[in-house]
Amino acid sequence: MNIDWEKKINIDTQWVERQLIEHFTLKDFKITIRGYTPKTSGTRFNCNSLIEELGYFLTDYVHSERSKQNKFTALESKFGEELANKRLESALYNEAVSFFGKKNPETDGKYGELLLFALTESILKSKMVAHKIEGLSNFKDQVKGGDGIFLGNYEIEEGVFEPSILIGESKIMQGFSDCVDEAFDSINRFHLPKTQKEFEEIEFIVANKTIFMGDNDVDYDKIYDLLTPGTDAFRSQVIVHPILLMFNTNRIVSSEKKAKNKAELELMIKKFMEKEKSKFLNKIKKKLKSFPLIQRVYIDFFCFPFNNISEFREGMYFNIHKVPYK
Repeated sequence: MNIDWEKKINIDTQWVERQLIEHFTLKDFKITIRGYTPKTSGTRFNCNSLIEELGYFLTDYVHSERSKQNKFTALESKFGEELANKRLESALYNEAVSFFGKKNPETDGKYGELLLFALTESILKSKMVAHKIEGLSNFKDQVKGGDGIFLGNYEIEEGVFEPSILIGESKIMQGFSDCVDEAFDSINRFHLPKTQKEFEEIEFIVANKTIFMGDNDVDYDKIYDLLTPGTDAFRSQVIVHPILLMFNTNRIVSSEKKAKNKAELELMIKKFMEKEKSKFLNKIKKKLKSFPLIQRVYIDFFCFPFNNISEFREGMYFNIHKVPYK
């Protein structure tokens, strides 16, 4: 089943080159760790440009092709085709803003989910086909978790790709270790014997009902099969967990104080990331020993150290709602 997933991605994937510095990609069998930081602004570690870029992805993150078409149909019935075309983009964006809601940015996980969506589609070239996994959490609390379902072809070793179903998880916390602990606790619920069957029976039903691909997509039936447990197509896929880890580190704060210009600051951060990458891997491998069920699948970490993750949260809130949180 050869589906060109990259052609189905709507967002501008070049945003990664515009906004981020890629420090490393470290692979250890079924573990991949990717280190990124936003490009600096002078001697400041500043994420304002990244925040602005993410704002342009709101509509594609919130709306499926079907919901876009439904909104156009509703506008057309009220205003006619010409005005519907003119007003569609604004209407979709306003609904996307409402989807995020005016929740306390310090506790709202949607900003991390949005960034994970952009990273998974752009870097892993996998298409989001269903939204944040809400179906299970609506049924039973013990199976909460999951920040989107993606389909793609995942590189299991250099030049070798396997059809894959990717179940995302994003964590924004104060420290790296806390992020990893929380991420493993969340994704382990998908693999526990007592909840795995419930996950497949309920969550993929939810995914099929809310599938992001349009009904007129030439691969719609194939994609439906890929999301249907028990089909040969579903069984042919490897499971991958793309995991976003955003955390604070004082090393970036001290580098901002010491650097004399942009180049020097980015060099300091790059040296820090190079030095830390082995520590990141060793901590993940050590924690993974306590989760034998996760050892059977692939895990792909996006590591984003920050100087102050609260600034990212509050900046995202302001960019979306145009007012600071009160």
